[in-house]
Amino acid sequence: MSISTFPSHDGSLPYVSQWGSLDRNDEVVMRRAAPSGLDVFLRRTDPSQLHDWASDGYHSREEYLFWSRKVCGLACLQSLLHGWTDVRLPMRELLALALDWGCYVLEPRGKVQGLIYRPFMAWVSSQFGFTCQLVENTPIQESAQAVRPGHVLIASVSPEIRDPRTYEPRRGGHLVLVHAVHGRMVRFHNPSGYSHNADSASLPMRIFERFHARRGILISATSCGQANRHPASAGGDRCRESASSQLQCGRRRPEVIGPADPP
Repeated sequence: MSISTFPSHDGSLPYVSQWGSLDRNDEVVMRRAAPSGLDVFLRRTDPSQLHDWASDGYHSREEYLFWSRKVCGLACLQSLLHGWTDVRLPMRELLALALDWGCYVLEPRGKVQGLIYRPFMAWVSSQFGFTCQLVENTPIQESAQAVRPGHVLIASVSPEIRDPRTYEPRRGGHLVLVHAVHGRMVRFHNPSGYSHNADSASLPMRIFERFHARRGILISATSCGQANRHPASAGGDRCRESASSQLQCGRRRPEVIGPADPP
C-alpha cells in the first residue's frame, strides 16, 4: 500500500493528497463552468503521467480518475487516521466504507452527491471513535476557535483556495483540514493544493473566509479514538466487501442525509 504522506509542520498530522501523490497536484486543472460550477480534472491522463493508482487500491485507471476528484474529505480523514490511530486503509477501501455508510450517493447518470456530512459523522464516530460536531452558517473566525491539538475542522471551501488571489471565488465544493490556528491565521492541509501550498498552507482568516462556505465538521480525537490503535474490525471487512461490489456496479441506494458539497 502506498499512502502519500509528507512531514506536517504541526508534527502530528501527515498530509494526504486526494490524487494519490503530492507531485500530481500540480497537474490538476480547475475551470469555471456555468452558471456557478467548477470542473476539476487532471491535465494529463496517460498512464505514464498518472499516480500509481493500483497502490491505493483502485481497480482501474478509469476508477481512479473518476473518484480522485471526489475524495478530498477522505484525504482529510486519512490524515487523521495516520495521525491519531494505527488504522491504515488504502483510499479505495476507505471509499468503499464511505459508500456503504451513505457518505456518497452515486446517481444513475454518474453524478456523485457528497461528501454528505451526517452519515460521514456517524461512520467515523462509530468505526474510529472520533467525536464529531456539525458546523453550519458559521464564519471561520468562530469555528476556528475550537481548533487545537486533538481538535480539527474539516471545512467546506472552494477548490480555488489554492489560488488565494482568485477574483470572486466560489464558496464550497471542496474540503480542507484546518489543524492549527495562530492568531488570525489558519493552517490547513489542502488535498488539491499546489505542491508548494498544499501541506500546512497558511492564510489570514479574512482571506480564508472568501472561499469558505461557512460549514464543516469539527472532529476531536477522543480517548476512544486515540485508543483505536488497530486495523478495521471483521465487521468493517464485511462492510468493505459490500461497498466494494456497489462501487464496481455503480449502484447506491438513493438516500441523502444532511448537507452535501457539490461535486
